[in-house]
Parts: sequence; C-alpha cells; structure tokens
Amino acid sequence: MTSAFGEASKFLPEVRGPDGFIKTQTYLDICRQVLPVVDKLGTAFALVKTDIGGNIERLSQRTEQNPERYVRLFTLVTDEVVENTHMGSSSCTKGLLWLKRAMEFICAVLRRLHDDQTAPMGTIVSETYGMTLMRYHGFFASSAFSLAFKFVPSREQFLSNVGRGPEVMVELKAFIDGFSPVLAEIHKFLDEQGLDDPTKV
Repeated sequence: MTSAFGEASKFLPEVRGPDGFIKTQTYLDICRQVLPVVDKLGTAFALVKTDIGGNIERLSQRTEQNPERYVRLFTLVTDEVVENTHMGSSSCTKGLLWLKRAMEFICAVLRRLHDDQTAPMGTIVSETYGMTLMRYHGFFASSAFSLAFKFVPSREQFLSNVGRGPEVMVELKAFIDGFSPVLAEIHKFLDEQGLDDPTKV
C-alpha cells in the first residue's frame, strides 16, 4: 500500500509547465496531499493544519477566478505587486508566503526524521520549529506552538499512521527530495521580490 508520501509524490512530475514554471493547481494539489501527513502528527499540529488549509483555499479561490492567467504560480504575486495589494493580510502573496514556510517546516521535520533515526519525535519537531517557523512568529504564537508540540506522537506511532512497511522511509525521502527544490524556487522568487523578510510578515 502506498504511503501518504507516495501519494503526494505522484503529483511531482506534473508540477512544472513546458518552460519549467511552477503550475499553480499542481503545487496546491501537492500541498493538499501533505495535509493527511500533518494530520497524523496529531492535535499538536492543528494550528499548522488550519494555516495550511486556509492558505491553499485562498490561493485556489483566486486561481479559479482566472484559471488561464493563473496557471503560473508566481503570476498570483506579480499581479498583486502591480496592483499594490501584495502586502494586505488577505493577499495571495501572504498566502503563498505562509504556505511555503509551513511546507518548509514540514519537510524539515520529515528530513530530520529520516536522517536521525534515534531522535524522539518531540525533539525533532521542537528543534526544527526553532530553526524554521519560530523566527516568523511573535511571542504568543511561538509560545502556543511550542506548548502544542509537546504532545506529538512517537516516531513509531507517526510512521505507523502514515504507512506501514520499510518502504515508508524510502517514499518519505523521495517526496522531500522531489518537493524541496520546488520550495527553494518559491523561496528564491519571494526573496528576490523582498517578500520573505521576517520583519515584514
């Protein structure tokens, strides 16, 4: 049986268009496939899951208004920059930014889970949060996340929940190896636009 990671990886070959651009709907489909993985991390990740789901929906709704124009992910941002609406709290630019950050966090957790076979899940999650999402959160948000992350399942329970058998780790690594370059390209684009500044979240 294919694990949750295997299901998400099925979309990776289709994420780029003919000239290499990132396709909006396929990218969002991959992010949707990550939601069941987040769900298996338990109630501790409820805040993360809600944030991811909300940003997927925000980007999807805008794309549906003009599917032909927004087949390219970055057009959602460049249009808002031209309109000078990109800094609004409900903008697609902010939605893409926070979705990218959440995906980076999840992938970093999974990478550490794969590379460090002995670290407890709670340690992996809390230390990874400290190196990724925490820099973008204020005191109250980071305190809420840090408290919630104390209740993550064990690594054994998590891996059992996402898929059984030795192929789970193989499919996990294949997914993060395939998805990480996509996230890196989004990060580079947003950074070049001056939009991934922790002081301007």
